[in-house]
Amino acid sequence: MKTVDFSGTIVMYNLIVGLLLMLASEKVAAFAGHVNRSHSEKVTRLTHVSTFTFGAAVAALSAGIYIFFHLLKLDV
Repeated sequence: MKTVDFSGTIVMYNLIVGLLLMLASEKVAAFAGHVNRSHSEKVTRLTHVSTFTFGAAVAALSAGIYIFFHLLKLDV
């Protein structure tokens, strides 16, 4: 019977969530600009950059953790 690696699954889900945040950052920014109409341009710009940066950081960290622990599992 083979054991299931739940930690690898969680890290891969975090990678996917980070990538989806990066891709959806423009839509999230447009929604935030629509909610706050008085400062729409500034809110849109800041939300776009911060959401994209957060998604990229989550994706890079998850990919690094996955690769590092995969290499440890292979005994390299």
